Amino acid sequence: MEVREELMVTISPLELLLDEENPRFVVLPNRDQAALRKYLLTYEDVSQLARAINDTGSLLPGERIVALKRGSKYVVIEGNRRVCSLQMLLSRDLIPKGFEHRIPAANRAVLVSCGQLEIDVVPNRAAAIALMSKRHIDGVKQWKALAKKRFFTAYYSSGQSVQALSEITGISESTIKGHIKEYKFFLDTYQAYLNQHPDFEVDVVDLKPEPFWRLFKAAFEFHGEETSSIKVLRMSVSSDFVTTSSLKGDLFFRIVQLVFEEAIVKEKINTRNVLTDVDGIMPLLEEAIDQCSASIETTAIDDTGSQDKNDISSLEADADGNYSNDESEESDEGEASTAISSATAAAPPRTSGGPVPGGPAPNTFFETISWIGKLSPTTSDHLGLIVSLDELYRLSTTNCGRQKAYQVFPNATGMVLRTVYEQALIFRLKQISLWATYHSSLRSGAFPQLSGIESHVASNLDSIFSDNKIKNAFRSIQKFAHRDFLNANIHAPGNIRVTADALNSIAAAGMYSLIQGIIDLA
Repeated sequence: MEVREELMVTISPLELLLDEENPRFVVLPNRDQAALRKYLLTYEDVSQLARAINDTGSLLPGERIVALKRGSKYVVIEGNRRVCSLQMLLSRDLIPKGFEHRIPAANRAVLVSCGQLEIDVVPNRAAAIALMSKRHIDGVKQWKALAKKRFFTAYYSSGQSVQALSEITGISESTIKGHIKEYKFFLDTYQAYLNQHPDFEVDVVDLKPEPFWRLFKAAFEFHGEETSSIKVLRMSVSSDFVTTSSLKGDLFFRIVQLVFEEAIVKEKINTRNVLTDVDGIMPLLEEAIDQCSASIETTAIDDTGSQDKNDISSLEADADGNYSNDESEESDEGEASTAISSATAAAPPRTSGGPVPGGPAPNTFFETISWIGKLSPTTSDHLGLIVSLDELYRLSTTNCGRQKAYQVFPNATGMVLRTVYEQALIFRLKQISLWATYHSSLRSGAFPQLSGIESHVASNLDSIFSDNKIKNAFRSIQKFAHRDFLNANIHAPGNIRVTADALNSIAAAGMYSLIQGIIDLA
């Protein structure tokens, strides 16, 4: 290895380490180099990238790798997909079993041009973020809007504060908040749509989200008056960039999903349209207006006569329909200062509400999980699920200041959620008299583990569930490796960062639907 200068090194890709702390690997309980390569092959189209590099004979000009020195090793901070591709082209022994056919034999040009790479070395991760932002956010090689927003969301979710990201990148805090809010809103809505339409197989990175965002920011005329989505849909923004609605039932969920389908799936909406241009939206907006009118007289006013800042009526919308409940925020880069983020990805609520019938839609987590009239504390096979469900429900609904308990204690909530998931699967197997059969298949004295239970359910899915929605929810849980994430929360909590947003995503991407579906079969 030859050192050219202090911040530049020439090194073989085979000597580089993929970054196990990259936010994309958060679901992996085992983050050795082989596991990271397999993940990138499975989920990040690395085989396609390897073929492209092989066809070109080298990396494209300007595609420099950024690494962080760790002892005598160099960890790739930017360029994990490219380094992974090169490693497998240069050494076929590194290709995971079963993927050999997807990686071409390296041509001579690649062996010559990529055997040694000139990489940039940064002193710490903060410097890496600054360098990437300079290249991709402010520089000539700008990312697509979604990628830019994903960049900030990933680092925020991994523990970086908005203030720190602003100091590192030079981008204003208000703009960064906008990026995070818009990305969360779009991603959660996308995941909810996938949950209900498993045949929709377009990756989120291939979608054009701008028309979707525009509909929730632009002012429009309704009943002869100019208004905005913020007012009509009664939305508010939480401190962790989640937008919720005080509309009752699943109305907000239905509106958001309709907008996604018309603007993104069918591509019938462009950035010049407004919310009332969406086909089929008018009856839903009328329903929202009726709810707003009915609640005006009961709007809570505090002792000083001012409304709570989380109440939608206290949010100010500008001429473009952008909104904020943070008086210090200001617009930057011509973008909304507080773009919308949401946990609307949760499945539509069950009609019985939570443990006490009724209540709002499950905007984020397990607020309305219901087992009233379905599970009985006098039935021994129900007790494990009831006890864990009750704690999960209380974590979802108990206030801790201005946040819910699950937002304040995400690690503990993740442990309870894993227990609920396991108990739900066991309950279903007992319900159809398959638990004893599964238990007898274990070696003598072995304790049933969630991984084995999940695998058994997957192998017998059609006989365990007849409802396609429940089967699709289970498949989604497996697809997104929720068990691995929840196990890592228990066994290696120092290696991952469990956040309320991560829990919301797990609930939205099948977990809520599966658990409620199993309860409803009781």
